[in-house]
Amino acid sequence: MGRESGKRGGFFRELRRRNVVKVATVYLIASWVLIQVAETTFPALQLPEWTITFVVVILGILFPIAIIFAWAFEVTPEGLKKTAEVEADESITSQTGQKINYLIIGGLVIAVLVLVATHGRIGGGDGPDRTTDAAAKSIAVLPFVNMSDDKDNEFFSDGLSEELLNVLAQVDGLRVAARTSSFHFKGKNEDLRTVADKLGVEHLLEGSVRKSGNRIRVTAQLIKADDGFHLWSDTYDYEVDDVFRIQDEISLAVVDALKVSLLGQERERITRRATTSVEAHSLYLRGRQFLHLRTLEAIQQAKALFENAVREDAGYALAYSGLSDAYQLLSNNHNMMTADQAVEKSRPLIDRALALDPDSAEVWASLGLVELHAKEYDEAEAALKKAMELNPSYAPGYLWYASLLGQMPDSDEEQAIEVYRKVLTIDPLSRVAQNNIASGLISLGRYEEAEKEFLRAIALDPDYDNSYQGLGNLYSNIYHRMDTAHEWFLKAHDLAPLDASVAVNLPGIYSILGMDEEYERWLRRIANDAPDHPFASLMPGWRAVFHGDTETLSREIRRLEPQFRNLPVLTAFECFRQAMAGTSRNPIIDLRQESPELFEDPPVVREDNAGNVACAARILREEKDGERLSKLLAAVSNYAESEILERANREIYLAQVEVAAGHDDDAVRRLANALDDGWVGGFGFGLRIEQDPDWRHLLDRDDVKALIAELNSRLERQRGAVEQQLAERGIGEKF
Repeated sequence: MGRESGKRGGFFRELRRRNVVKVATVYLIASWVLIQVAETTFPALQLPEWTITFVVVILGILFPIAIIFAWAFEVTPEGLKKTAEVEADESITSQTGQKINYLIIGGLVIAVLVLVATHGRIGGGDGPDRTTDAAAKSIAVLPFVNMSDDKDNEFFSDGLSEELLNVLAQVDGLRVAARTSSFHFKGKNEDLRTVADKLGVEHLLEGSVRKSGNRIRVTAQLIKADDGFHLWSDTYDYEVDDVFRIQDEISLAVVDALKVSLLGQERERITRRATTSVEAHSLYLRGRQFLHLRTLEAIQQAKALFENAVREDAGYALAYSGLSDAYQLLSNNHNMMTADQAVEKSRPLIDRALALDPDSAEVWASLGLVELHAKEYDEAEAALKKAMELNPSYAPGYLWYASLLGQMPDSDEEQAIEVYRKVLTIDPLSRVAQNNIASGLISLGRYEEAEKEFLRAIALDPDYDNSYQGLGNLYSNIYHRMDTAHEWFLKAHDLAPLDASVAVNLPGIYSILGMDEEYERWLRRIANDAPDHPFASLMPGWRAVFHGDTETLSREIRRLEPQFRNLPVLTAFECFRQAMAGTSRNPIIDLRQESPELFEDPPVVREDNAGNVACAARILREEKDGERLSKLLAAVSNYAESEILERANREIYLAQVEVAAGHDDDAVRRLANALDDGWVGGFGFGLRIEQDPDWRHLLDRDDVKALIAELNSRLERQRGAVEQQLAERGIGEKF
């Protein structure tokens, strides 16, 4: 027993004498440093995941070789020799050991520096100096890079990024850039300082995701933008089913690195799981990604994904909230259903979502949007304020609150614009907020500012059709330049060729310019390209208006009434039918039921019924109710003076009301005023004066002939520009 112990003692003494232990220590320190550097830099360089594993394997293979080499060989003044060949009095292992000690100390210093650079702190120390002001507690979550061989896994990496963003946004005292702005930089190789500056944040969270079979590896790193310093980084290898665990660990690590104090309820909130189903969660995140695009096709895809998420997990509140948002946007943005129909579909979804998660900012914001479109303004305000309180970084809450401020009966457009600008502090690259600011400026009569905002929105996102539509409306309705408007509307149609609510802008331009063949072509194109869009169903009625076909229009109104009962265009069809028929008796749609406030004493004229005033005036004239007619004209005059800021538009609107009321001289006078102010346009449905039945009896008057000649001269010049635009595109040949 004693001999065995002695042999072991001699062996270990020989290991120390030959510096094998010290060589092993140097090797392990150097290997650790190399692995840390690889894990930090390889994902940023977009190297394949196996390269990190390769480094680890190679270092592991070389370790025993290094140990054997240290045992078998010795450094001597004459160079490297086999240890067995070195005499004891010639050995300098003690001096070599001293040099290796210096290497160990140097290696440890390098290891400490690497640790600080990659993790931002050592043990429980304070780490790098961090400011505590609000600006320093701001972050943007950039889209994680999909490193998987299967590019279809892009949604997974995007979804993880978005969920991290949503979780961090719930931390009080931490300002998080909204998803729209952060994802603007997806796939773009921009300098991180530039990105942070554009997003208005001090920190960036970036990373990569590799999904292989049922395994995922996520690498994340938190960067201080002004100097590129890595406050923290880590790599996670888990099963796909552990994606929620990864989200929790990354979000808590980021909060810790930023030195943000968490209350108990906040920690519980950011680690609370809205669903335990990975599949339902994935479907929801993909739905949100499509919903952000705002195009018709994308919202329809989002709707299908939310429906599938609900089927996967009937207790997933956010999936119901997302589905409700999809219905509201299909109605409000694309006219795929009436507001009442969308509200009816959304209410049970929101009731279910609130029952499941009454503390979700997303759900409360969705409720606010539903109440806004239901015109329940007090309820909408309460719900949206609740959403903003629960999550001050949730941009849609502010976006829809600003919309509410602009739509309430006592609307304050200035305040609405102020809130939209608040949205831009959360979501600096929000094209929706930028567009809505432009629309608000138009309402305030600040047209040049509005145009600049639309152009700024296009610079942010050249693929967003709403910006081009906004410019088209500005040029057609305010600047009375149908040629320039046509160019903008064509660009919008290029981006959304299957959205009839975009294409429908063009037939009106062609009608006003007297381009009847193009008008007919585009009506056919809308019906053919988007047969499932509700607007396609309206095209036969629109054509009947254009041709003055009373019989067909009557038939179309009866056909459309069950589906579009509350759609303003259907009431407009009926008003035009009555004008063509010369009587309001036996109405298909009774205006007294549709807009009863116009027949009250005193009458009430507002934005949602202003389009029906001429029809109401015609009815009162036919009934010979002069007193009510006078009160209606006084009310509409007050409305026009306060709400229609552009004088030419105000005059042409009042001219239509006056002629319907039988006040021919006043109507002609206002038409002349409109032309003096530069008006070039048409009446309802883009009709020219000579096509409008209310004006037909005035066409033989010399003053009216002169006004029409002046108008046609202006239109002729613009028509030439539009024909040139069509020729350059070869559009006429496509039908």
